[in-house]
Amino acid sequence: MNHFISVSEAKKIIETQIFRTEKVTLSILDAQGSYTSEPIFATLDVPSFDNSAMDGYGFRFEDLEDFSELKVTEIIPAGISKNDFILSRGEAVRIFTGAKIPNGVDTVIMQEKTSRIDDRIQLNDDEISKEKNIRLKASQTKIGTKIIEENTLVNHAVIGFLAGFGIEKIAVHKKLKIGFLYTGNELVEIGKPLLEGEIYNSNTYTLQSALAEINHQFSFTNHVEDTEEATFSAIKKGLETVDVLLITGGISVGDYDYVKPALEKIGVSELFYKIKQKPGKPLYFGKVEEKFVFALPGNPASVFSCYHQYVKPFLLGCIGRKEFDEEQDLGISESFAKKKNKEQTQFLKAFYAKGKVQILNAQESYKMDSVAQANCLVEFAEGETEINIGEKVKIWKV
Repeated sequence: MNHFISVSEAKKIIETQIFRTEKVTLSILDAQGSYTSEPIFATLDVPSFDNSAMDGYGFRFEDLEDFSELKVTEIIPAGISKNDFILSRGEAVRIFTGAKIPNGVDTVIMQEKTSRIDDRIQLNDDEISKEKNIRLKASQTKIGTKIIEENTLVNHAVIGFLAGFGIEKIAVHKKLKIGFLYTGNELVEIGKPLLEGEIYNSNTYTLQSALAEINHQFSFTNHVEDTEEATFSAIKKGLETVDVLLITGGISVGDYDYVKPALEKIGVSELFYKIKQKPGKPLYFGKVEEKFVFALPGNPASVFSCYHQYVKPFLLGCIGRKEFDEEQDLGISESFAKKKNKEQTQFLKAFYAKGKVQILNAQESYKMDSVAQANCLVEFAEGETEINIGEKVKIWKV
């Protein structure tokens, strides 16, 4: 396969290859950033007992027919159960938010709507009704109810919610083992001086930090010398220990681009190579046994775009995300026209805020200042020549 395919065709191919990683059981804190691998059910009623919704006074509602004031006989703070307490007629209890409702109490009035002199209170609420300001047992959730769906992202809100049920551990999809190889004899590690003709290795840092944002890290990162033998050896060894191998550079057709021949020699099946897009035309996706390879162009702007459009959705799909794409449609703040080939899709660095999208300057692939400013990519589909002010565009958050 050596012809250009469309962006939509490439994404469909990737989506069909998504597999689910095996289940692992982790503490709820260790599971942060993972996706649940099975539904989670309530282990208790919530609330697990009738409790007060606010600070105030608890009493028997029917007593209001016979008493103009009530005598306060007990104080009930949260965390204290008065199981042996019995409320007599004409009595009330001082009660605080979250405290268990004692026997005999069926209504709570907020303290701001009472007048108290010594141990006597008068009620100043004409709209008081029975069971008001009481959170009844299981009014939120009954034991056994499904509370979290399978393939739910475990974030801080989910963790806090589960902790409220006393749930310590949950089953999630296991993290992927991901390796990274980068080619280019001109690349130098940060912290070292540059000689003429050299550039700093930025792709490693882009991808490492991008993976950290989805709760992953590389199993290894290796700089591969631009020789046929070194490229073959590095890829062959790298595939032995990972689920997914990412490669940057060496995937085009230059004299020092050895990645594709090495993949073919190793026996990796090409699923596609080359997409009608800018940046990142020579993107490669392949498979050998149950392992996958993404070979990205070495240009940093291409790495940025291809990771967000293709690599990231695949990785997240394998660990449980339901939707392959999570795009949004927002209005464009100013017109933009394609300067060159209209028969390819362009992914434009952009910034969105308050429902509007601004396409940034410096869209050329060698200009990285727009990447640092961008919080989304705008898809300028093949066949389209211009986007007008106010027109809806498809964006992906980055």
